[in-house]
Amino acid sequence: IKPLKHILVCTNERNDGRDCCSHTGSYEIFRELKDWTKANGLSGAVWVTRTGCLGFCNNHGATIVIYPDQIWFKEVKKEELQKIKDIILENLK
Repeated sequence: IKPLKHILVCTNERNDGRDCCSHTGSYEIFRELKDWTKANGLSGAVWVTRTGCLGFCNNHGATIVIYPDQIWFKEVKKEELQKIKDIILENLK
């Protein structure tokens, strides 16, 4: 089954001092989005996948991409997830 939306959340980890999404709580962001899709019956229509580096390394927030729309979000903090959830729901219509 092909999803209508595929959300990629960078959870890349680096232990050498360089910036990375894992230092910004990106795994918690991934979990919240994953749990949100399940709780709202969207699991088949919206897939949430954690990824390695998406190329926008920072220490401010996670990098998230929504496909097939190719909507990129950089430096996402957990408190900003509602905006992303709203965009996903709007684009499912």
